[in-house]
Amino acid sequence: MEKIIVLGTGAGITISCYSLSAVLENSKGEYLLIDTGSGNQILNQLKAKKLDISKIHDIFISHRHLDHLWGIIPLLRYIMQQYKKGEYEGILNIYCEEEIKRIVDIFIKEIFHKNHEDFYKEIVKYHFCEDGKKFNIIGYEIEAVNTESIECTQYGFKTTLNSGKTLAFLGDVPCSKNVYSRIEDLDWVLHEAMCLEEQKDRIQPHEKNHSTVKDVAVVMNKLNIKNLLLWHCIDNNIEMRKELFTKEAKEYFSGNVYVPNDLDEIEL
Repeated sequence: MEKIIVLGTGAGITISCYSLSAVLENSKGEYLLIDTGSGNQILNQLKAKKLDISKIHDIFISHRHLDHLWGIIPLLRYIMQQYKKGEYEGILNIYCEEEIKRIVDIFIKEIFHKNHEDFYKEIVKYHFCEDGKKFNIIGYEIEAVNTESIECTQYGFKTTLNSGKTLAFLGDVPCSKNVYSRIEDLDWVLHEAMCLEEQKDRIQPHEKNHSTVKDVAVVMNKLNIKNLLLWHCIDNNIEMRKELFTKEAKEYFSGNVYVPNDLDEIEL
């Protein structure tokens, strides 16, 4: 069974939920970690889902913003500790743009113990994204998609699952018109939705290069997407978020809508 295991659903600095991170699990039980959220809580989230970190050998990081990147630091430290004890074997592959390696290298050098820094250099292998570049990750052909973020270089990806269904992860920015033709008719799209339409004057998602639920639903409906997963959301009124976001999306989108909470699992 292929599924998305949601570790975090939040946008920016959230308190009531963890920031964006998820695991794509293939039919063989292999993991692709998608973004790492904003800090140490990623270890708690992985533990809560009983995900064995020694099985994580592939990480896709969309961009350098804190709420997507910063969890890599405690995760790497944990992996280096496990490697030292002989409990992590093999290479850790990180798929990202080049600037992310530069940022992570700086922090590894400045805050890690020397032996952990040496382990990092030994077992971490970076694979740099370019638009349209393809990688073989946990048996999937993953095609990098430049999301054309106006704030920094950012990549999502598209792939075909073992089941034959198609899926795209589009980072945390509105889907660019230049990407429309590449995701049209897909089975699954994982897309940011910062807030409800009625909240846009207060939250100002467009000024932050994000979307309302309505924005996303209208575009994805035009592109004939079958299943729409909405995350990277603010965390106010989180108890009602799933209900309210789903209701608004269904007003404009004819397919299936998923608004996960942290630690939810979505069968693909």
